Amino acid sequence: MLDDKLAEVSQSLYRHLLEAHWNGESLTGPDPGIRFNARIGRFVKNYVPWLPWRDQLVYQQAQAYWVLANWNLSGSGDGAYRDIAIQTTNRIARSQRDDGAWDYPNPEWADRVATVEGCFAAIALLESYEMAARENWLESALKWNSFIDARIGYRSEGGVNYFAGREPATRGGVPNNTTLVLWMLARLAAVTGDDSMLGRAPRLVGWLAASQATTGELPYRIGPDGQVDQHFLCYNYNAFQLIDLAHYTRLTGDESALPMMAGLAEFLLSGIEDDGSIRYDCAKKGPTVTYYATAVANALGIATEMGLGRFDDSIDRVLGWVTERQLDSGPFVYSAGNYRFLSDSRSYPRYQTMILHHLLEELRRRNGG
Repeated sequence: MLDDKLAEVSQSLYRHLLEAHWNGESLTGPDPGIRFNARIGRFVKNYVPWLPWRDQLVYQQAQAYWVLANWNLSGSGDGAYRDIAIQTTNRIARSQRDDGAWDYPNPEWADRVATVEGCFAAIALLESYEMAARENWLESALKWNSFIDARIGYRSEGGVNYFAGREPATRGGVPNNTTLVLWMLARLAAVTGDDSMLGRAPRLVGWLAASQATTGELPYRIGPDGQVDQHFLCYNYNAFQLIDLAHYTRLTGDESALPMMAGLAEFLLSGIEDDGSIRYDCAKKGPTVTYYATAVANALGIATEMGLGRFDDSIDRVLGWVTERQLDSGPFVYSAGNYRFLSDSRSYPRYQTMILHHLLEELRRRNGG
C-alpha cells in the first residue's frame, strides 16, 4: 500500500538527515544555491563528490522544516523528536541579529536579508512556542515582525518585498512572499491572541485575489503599474502559496482566500504529467525536481481536506513517482533532466526537509490526524 510506503520512505529520509546533516543544533549541508552554482557548479560537485567541497550552509528554511517535522513526529511519544525540535529552535533564536533579522547563508547574497528566511525562522519559533512555551522564542518572532515593518516593507500597491532595502519602486510585490507573510502573521496572532497583527491581512489577500489569472495561477511578480511577470517555477511556487493560504485560513477562520485556493488547486492539476512528475513550469516539462512534486501533493491533500475538491487519484500518482526517486541511503534525487542529460543527486538539507515535511503532512491527512 502507498500509505505504508510513505511511512517507510519518510523514516528512511529522517534517518538520513539525522546521520548526514544534523550536528546537534542545526541541519547543515550543501545547497543548490544561486547564480553559477545553481547553473553549473552543483553538477560538477554532484559528479565528483570525493572532493572536499566547502559548502556547509545553515538555512533557516531548513531549520524550520526540521522543527515542524520533529514536532509532527513527537506525537509518536518519542522524546528524542521533541528534544531535537527544541535544540533547533534554540539555535534559530541564538542566530538572530540584534535588529531582528537573520543573515542569508549563501555567500553570493551575504549582504542580503530575505523575507523567506526570516518568516520561516519565525514560524519555527512560534510552532515551538506553542509546543514548549519559552518567552524568548516569542520575543524573537516579534522582533522579526518589527523588522518586516521597518526594513522590508509592505508595498503601497500591495504585496511584500523580497529583500530588505534592495527593492526599487518599479520591481513590484511578490505573491510567494506575501502568502508566507500571511501564514506568519496568522501564526503570530494565534499565539499572542492579538488580532491587530492581522491588520494588513485583508488588503494582502485582496491584492493576491485580484492578481490571480483565470487559470488559477498566481503570478511571480506584479509591478506597481500593474505589469505582471506571470511565470517562474509556476507549479512549485503556486503549491507553496496554496499551503500558506491554507495555514492562514485555518488559523484565522477568514475564508476569503478559499476561492483563490480552489483556483490554485485546479491550476496545480494541470502541471501533473502522466507519470506523476511535475512540470518545471508552464512552458516546459523538465527538468524534473522532486521537492516540487511533494509540495504539489501536499497542497492538493490540503485542498481535499478543506473541501475544495477530490484530488486523491492525482496525489497518489504524484507520490508514486516521488517514492521512486529515493536513493538507497535515504535522501531523494534533487533533479533530473537538467540540460537534457545531467542530474543532481546531492543531498541538500533544505530540500530534503521540505520533502520530509510534505510526506509527513500527507501521512497525517491519510491517518485522519
